Amino acid sequence: MHVVKTKQRSAERWLKAELHSHCSLDPIDYRVCSYSPERLIAEAARLGYDVLGITCHNRDIWSCELSEYAESLGITLIPGMEVSTEERRHVLAYNFRTGSENLNTLAKIRERSREDTLAIAPHPYFPGRVCLRGLLKQNIDIFDAIENSGFQVPGFDFNRRARKTAHSHQKPVVGNGDVHMLWQLGKTFTWIYSERDVASILRAVKRGRVRVETTLLTYPEAARFWATIIWRYVFPINAAPTQGVGGLGIEQLTD
Repeated sequence: MHVVKTKQRSAERWLKAELHSHCSLDPIDYRVCSYSPERLIAEAARLGYDVLGITCHNRDIWSCELSEYAESLGITLIPGMEVSTEERRHVLAYNFRTGSENLNTLAKIRERSREDTLAIAPHPYFPGRVCLRGLLKQNIDIFDAIENSGFQVPGFDFNRRARKTAHSHQKPVVGNGDVHMLWQLGKTFTWIYSERDVASILRAVKRGRVRVETTLLTYPEAARFWATIIWRYVFPINAAPTQGVGGLGIEQLTD
């Protein structure tokens, strides 16, 4: 008798998630990130994470090999990247499975959004040209969630306006570390109530089944971060993006 094996669905539970991180494969931040995607995954696993999105700039590094490695450590790896749209404004795009050239405007993201994709507005009201600012409200329909960034110190809350916008437009708030250095893991993150597969996780975020946990950076930590950023851009760690397990570049993606 032929027996058809079916994959048993995992039960819903609170999953510890980091959805905004970078690594040595990043086309821009390779200068800063000293660790491979495997090293990032291993450290996240050590800290008890269940979900990780490695969101390199304009490059989705997700691959079957890397996903299997993450799964072996108990982590669900979410396909995604931090894309630059008009005026270089950043958007976190997950599971679109296409090259960044097809997501380089907000209109393109709108056109390609599906039930199984997710768009998050990262650090929307922080100082800097890459932040969405007014474009967020003008295009609020595109975004499934708004980020509460881990770059926060006592007395300066650039996330306040983001949370207010999320509340007024009934959008979920997710906590992300925007990780460029491994010590940032565990400072700010999101708990997602979901099963442990990609589709269920993205759907749970859209439905607002999330809660944010955050620890403010101390002033010495913030100073350490920015000093390291400046130093490493002057004296880069890597001469070019370094490869890990089967990094999937935009040239390998299909529509």
